[in-house]
Amino acid sequence: MLGVSAERVRQLVVAGDLPGVRFGNAWAVPRDAVVARRHQANRRGRPLQAARAWREIIAGNVDLASAGRYRERATVQRYQLSAGDLAHLAAHPHVRRSGVAAAIELGQLLPLEDAADEFYLPASPAARLLGDIAAVEDPLGRVILRVVDDRFWPFTDEPTPPATNPAPAAAVALDLMESGDPRHWVAAEALVAGLDG
Repeated sequence: MLGVSAERVRQLVVAGDLPGVRFGNAWAVPRDAVVARRHQANRRGRPLQAARAWREIIAGNVDLASAGRYRERATVQRYQLSAGDLAHLAAHPHVRRSGVAAAIELGQLLPLEDAADEFYLPASPAARLLGDIAAVEDPLGRVILRVVDDRFWPFTDEPTPPATNPAPAAAVALDLMESGDPRHWVAAEALVAGLDG
């Protein structure tokens, strides 16, 4: 589907560019991740360092055609969480919501069912917060945490109320581009277009 060898796909999974799970000698990669990767096939340029990526995200100056360049903005971790632990995570004052839920908060009309729960959080509270909840690491988990190095956390130290905590629209757009759903890509483009206008 990607037009590359199985070995290259394995390299992408090991590097964290594609989610996947190893079963013996074989790897399983979610179909939507492959579709998203194929959609971003024209990746240009080297990855931006975290500080520069966040400067461009905060400025709203992102190139969705090269969304892979911004991957250093955070370390992606996937988990399975109970509903109670998910609510505890989402209510943390330093956590910023992303993905479909944040896009909806930012005015996009997307269906929320079957969407992954996605969040940004700084590294310091992440370690404590993950110790407080029963987070089970799962490479295919539906809870996606994007942990940002404390040096590059782009938000003020003032916590925001959980009801109004979406990540910046440009960060949400980049996250939507990693989906295999074309509706998410359209919403990402609309979010970025709204930043220009």
